[in-house]
Amino acid sequence: MKKRIEIKEFNNYNSNKSVKTEICYNFLNKDKLYQSFSTKTATFPYFKDQDLSYEIDISKRNLSAIKGITSFKQYFPNSKSTVYRILLYGDDKKVYINELYSGDDKIYNSYNIEFDEAPITLSYKKDDADAIILADKNKMLIWRTNFSPYTIPNVPVITSICMNDGVLFCTIKEPAFKVWYATDLDAENVGNISNNSGYISLNDDLGDAKKILAFDEDVYIFREYGISKINYLQKEITVSQVYTSNSRILENTVSVCGNLIVFMTFDGIYTFNGTRVSKTDINISNLLDGINQKATASSISHYYFLALRLKYDDNASTDLDNENYVNNSILVIDTFDLSFHIMRGIDVLQFHPFKTDTFEKLLVCCNTKNCNKLLEITYDCSNTEKIYKRWQSAALTERDNNKLITNLTVTASKNVTFTFDYDTDHSISFVTYREGLNEFNFRFRCNQLKLQISSSVNKAVVDKVAVEYYDY
Repeated sequence: MKKRIEIKEFNNYNSNKSVKTEICYNFLNKDKLYQSFSTKTATFPYFKDQDLSYEIDISKRNLSAIKGITSFKQYFPNSKSTVYRILLYGDDKKVYINELYSGDDKIYNSYNIEFDEAPITLSYKKDDADAIILADKNKMLIWRTNFSPYTIPNVPVITSICMNDGVLFCTIKEPAFKVWYATDLDAENVGNISNNSGYISLNDDLGDAKKILAFDEDVYIFREYGISKINYLQKEITVSQVYTSNSRILENTVSVCGNLIVFMTFDGIYTFNGTRVSKTDINISNLLDGINQKATASSISHYYFLALRLKYDDNASTDLDNENYVNNSILVIDTFDLSFHIMRGIDVLQFHPFKTDTFEKLLVCCNTKNCNKLLEITYDCSNTEKIYKRWQSAALTERDNNKLITNLTVTASKNVTFTFDYDTDHSISFVTYREGLNEFNFRFRCNQLKLQISSSVNKAVVDKVAVEYYDY
């Protein structure tokens, strides 16, 4: 009897449908397969009112890699102007500055700022002036509008920092069960007990304080095994437990994304809305490579970007194969519907969301390939290098019996490869020869059958796929 398998959706990793996704990367897999997000060299406008753009040039400086990135906005009341600065931390331990809308693509080590490691940063307001804090294991630097940057020595090693409702909070490396605060936003008081500063002790079993952030007018501490909330009322500060986790939270994956906080533990991806923690249905456990302690994340709009290590058993090669990479993939989650897809072949060291009054970008610095460039996440792949994309189904048929496969029809871009993997070590491939409807006729027998779709064509699209066969 002749039968037909139709694949009309490609986003069913976790469904009970007859055709299930087994692996997919560099394709946006929803009702169709589309080109996913990718990366390109970051560009910035020379001037606000011009379309001409530039790439930040580090070639004339004595550095070969960008190891950290942040940004800083300063409003100057006298001139009624706002200056946007991008700050890059180089492998020469210096902090370089590029000023947006200045017509200059070069970077400068203004004020001779140096750190021993990529600094923790926070932009905030102090006395109605824009300010930024940069801190590493040895010192803290504060830069305020109309002032030169100045250094505060002998402060605790800060691991994360935030501000909320006029109070500065930070977690520290040792002792990690303390959270410091300064009620006057004076970062110089961190580490010193005074009328305006002090610390909160976390005397419970949730583990060390790893990351602190402000969310929905509250402050939350992400611990090794849970979440605590800081309650601040009339200068009285207390802490309450919000969530206890059975698996360790990876603190660098914690990111505010719209009306949610998204984070990863050793056993999955979770969301937190300020009241309730929910485990998502996103299951990539079969792809995880190791414990992913170097995983890192950030967000832009309603998309959560998680850089991590994944393993792929498909023998496909990428530019990272011979590199000493930290991460090799980005998991992109749409928090509107918790759909997701995977970007493969990008070794992210750090993300940084950058927003001005004219544009918003998610900037990226890399660990290996492109470590000497500042990249950005893009959905417009027209100018990016060709990226290998792949989707693979699980078993196409329910029963393990003999089948005669006879026909494949697809609606797709030109030069997309469709490969049937059948039985133990057999395969047969077809390449689309035109845009739109393509039909292939053939005959082969098999018991087990899978389908993989691959392409290196930018903006490749795959829509309807149908397989016809006889079941015996």
